[in-house]
Amino acid sequence: MKENNNTKEENNKEVDKDIHSSRCSGLAGQKACRKLDNKIVYANYVTKSDGPFYCPVCLSDVIIRKCTEKVDHFAHNARQSPIIGKKDRLLHEQCQNEILEYLQKSFPSGKWEKERPIPKNEIYDLKEVIPDISGRIDELPIAIEVQISPYTINRIHEKLVEYEKRKVLVLYIIPLCKELGEEVFRPRLFEKYLHSLYYGRVYYWIPNNDNKIVSVHFGRCTRWIEESTWFSEDGEECNAGGYYLTFKTLRKPFFGEQLDIVKDFKQMQRKEFIPTNAKKKIPACSLFIDKQMKWWDEKECIIQKESIIESTKLFEEYNPIDEYDEYSDEF
Repeated sequence: MKENNNTKEENNKEVDKDIHSSRCSGLAGQKACRKLDNKIVYANYVTKSDGPFYCPVCLSDVIIRKCTEKVDHFAHNARQSPIIGKKDRLLHEQCQNEILEYLQKSFPSGKWEKERPIPKNEIYDLKEVIPDISGRIDELPIAIEVQISPYTINRIHEKLVEYEKRKVLVLYIIPLCKELGEEVFRPRLFEKYLHSLYYGRVYYWIPNNDNKIVSVHFGRCTRWIEESTWFSEDGEECNAGGYYLTFKTLRKPFFGEQLDIVKDFKQMQRKEFIPTNAKKKIPACSLFIDKQMKWWDEKECIIQKESIIESTKLFEEYNPIDEYDEYSDEF
């Protein structure tokens, strides 16, 4: 009995881990959809050869895991951005130094420094913050955060609040160890938060890119649902599929211009934004944001209601609205 309890506990940990990383609970209960006929199948009754499989809630690809010491289960299998890990300290320093040296050369009187503490002031209720890079362009104080780890959005929110108390402009840059690529991927939660913060754009740094910052919009993308036919309990022939459905958590990267941090950014005051998911609130803050107009189709975020209604014939749980991916349309 104890061994069975341990197995159940280990399996629950695996499920919880998958839910946390994918932000989707569609595979709970060891179930997934078979691509061939869109039918719900269970992990203990199918093998890899019965696939491919996908999630009935977010529609992303999943893999089956047949286990000897744990319960068979499915797991989300989406590509993610190649962010720099904790072990890639040299790349983090390369990113910091490259940006710092360029700003020092362009604005020699801006007092640009790396990891310079901004002290706390208890009288004015100011906490200490340590930006990765800080300095001035003319009279504008600017903090650049080189985001190498998936901070909680609460931590990013706290830093934005502290910078705003001092009227410091903020630019978040995510360094990658290689190019993002054009294939669909699943942005991490902190990437989606920054996407919302900067009005539907994220800034990436990649090695050996001539001091250029890569601007990316996370666009909606779709999955083709194969047409299938089955018979109801009453013997009635039913048909569904033969259309595209929007992924919930996967996105297509739409690339903007390669940006010069000296020439292509400007000051912008951002109003407080409270999306449907209030946990992801963006505070009023001062941004250092690029000057580009939108380079993506504004209509791409519109979800076709007819598709959602039609899809419920196959997946009662399907919901393409990702509350972590909202952003105000004021840019």
